[in-house]
Amino acid sequence: MEMVFRRIEYWIEGDANKQRKLDAQKWNVDKILKKSIKHFIFLVISFAIANTFLAYIIGSNLLVKIITEPVSQHVSGFLSICLFTFIFYGVFAYVREVVCTVICPYGRLQGVLLDNQSLVVAYDFSRGEPRGHSQKSAADLKFGDCIDCGLCVQVCPTGIDIRNGTQLECVNCTACIDSCNEVMLKLNKPKNLIGFFNQDFIKERKQYRIGMKSYGYAAVLFIVMLVFSSLIYKREDIQTIVLRASGTLYQSRGKDKTSNLYNAELINKTNKTIKFRFKSQSDTDEIDFIQKADILPKEGSAHVTFFLIRKNNSIKKYKTDVVFEIIADGKILSTAATSFFAQPAEE
Repeated sequence: MEMVFRRIEYWIEGDANKQRKLDAQKWNVDKILKKSIKHFIFLVISFAIANTFLAYIIGSNLLVKIITEPVSQHVSGFLSICLFTFIFYGVFAYVREVVCTVICPYGRLQGVLLDNQSLVVAYDFSRGEPRGHSQKSAADLKFGDCIDCGLCVQVCPTGIDIRNGTQLECVNCTACIDSCNEVMLKLNKPKNLIGFFNQDFIKERKQYRIGMKSYGYAAVLFIVMLVFSSLIYKREDIQTIVLRASGTLYQSRGKDKTSNLYNAELINKTNKTIKFRFKSQSDTDEIDFIQKADILPKEGSAHVTFFLIRKNNSIKKYKTDVVFEIIADGKILSTAATSFFAQPAEE
């Protein structure tokens, strides 16, 4: 909102005062032209955001098909793009800060997360109060530095008065800091009457220090990043799931062999086609394929149905473990473990 849409709006319509004047004036060529250009650019950017959002949800390849192929083949996809485009357009063009004050949960959470040492956009009331007026002498000690000009309220996108303290509607845009600093410079007074402060500094002039809560948040964030990084590092290119066929028992294969029936699902998480070989980790095991596959399409899956056959003299327990390997280009890309059931061979 602040880094893209608001800057475009300021570039086309001017600052907040000019925008209010433009909204108040009658519709003429200048107003129609500025409003049309602004909303057209907003729609284009919203369309790009909607496509990016859908690419994250459904995948870039499917999104390219929706865009390049006839609309009749992808009606639901086309309607989704249109729907999300107008949702993002409505949020950034009209709803705006209402998202922050009503929909977004951060405003409700920040009251729990903040303490007296938290740096926030705040008004230094010990320096600014009591409020005077610009005509008062700077040497008059009965008044603080705040001249009650109200500019901090006028520039606030959510319409709050930062002088009333930290409020959930504050989006930390710092517009109030900039406007107040301009006034302080004109009055030859120190800047940052409104700035990044903590409550201990404002009340007791205690210097900022990192508290235990900050260390706690940092530790939690570090743990989350560590877990996330380990999951990415351990992520396999192929996810393999092998399950025994439900409702089946082991099968005798003559006098010296026993088999179990399995179903396997292989999922390719990469954007390249993989030619693979499916085998048991034990070289003494045999596999009799009913439904075989050796090609995994990019971002696709393959189904394999097979019997695993073992020699009876190698079966020592009724339930034993079996591990399958997915091999491509001489490398083991994935493994999957399951159980093998058979009557143990008699000694």
